[in-house]
Amino acid sequence: MTYHVHSDKPIFDLVIGDKAYSSWSMRAWLVAVQSGLPFREINIKLDSPKTAEQILKHSPSKKVPALKHGKTIVWDSLAIAEYLHELSPEAKLWPDDSALRALARSYAAEVHSGFASLRTELSMDIQLKTKARHLSRGAIADIERILEMWKTALKQSEGPYLFGDFTIADAFFAPIVFRFLSYGVQIKDKMVLEYMNNVQEHHGVQFWVEEALQEKNHSPVFK
Repeated sequence: MTYHVHSDKPIFDLVIGDKAYSSWSMRAWLVAVQSGLPFREINIKLDSPKTAEQILKHSPSKKVPALKHGKTIVWDSLAIAEYLHELSPEAKLWPDDSALRALARSYAAEVHSGFASLRTELSMDIQLKTKARHLSRGAIADIERILEMWKTALKQSEGPYLFGDFTIADAFFAPIVFRFLSYGVQIKDKMVLEYMNNVQEHHGVQFWVEEALQEKNHSPVFK
């Protein structure tokens, strides 16, 4: 278990798993960074004999991520994102416009609960570089749906992110970007490629990836 303090005076703890392959942790962590609020990161290795015991100290669900703010404990990445939006409304983690906000929430909710085939066949591993072969119809359909969602949002917003500024929706799709990169998913649309590049250049994403690439002896078991 390791710690990072992202400010001299953190106001909450964020409990996460390995950066190389814990996509749920990445989502919550990026929202925490984007919130601008000071926090302490508690990183728990997910494949050690003490993993369950260590997580249980922080999360009643026995899963990561989890946020601890005083006596308040919030688990599940989407719940954490909404909580941070309430703590830091000035960060504009959702779009100001009510219609766009509803759409962005729909995007985040769909990636949060869907794309099961993609998760199974293209599990996140930032250290991995390979070529996906023999994808199921379900995984292909998931990829096509995601690309359709991205293109629809980007045509309306004109970038640099799905709804203009970086929002919770972008944080939730960030692991998908790295799944596509890790497995060599062929993408020809210039607008989508530019979006993926913008996500990679986000300061929080760059920090996450840098640390993910330094992790050792990891085994991708979490989707």
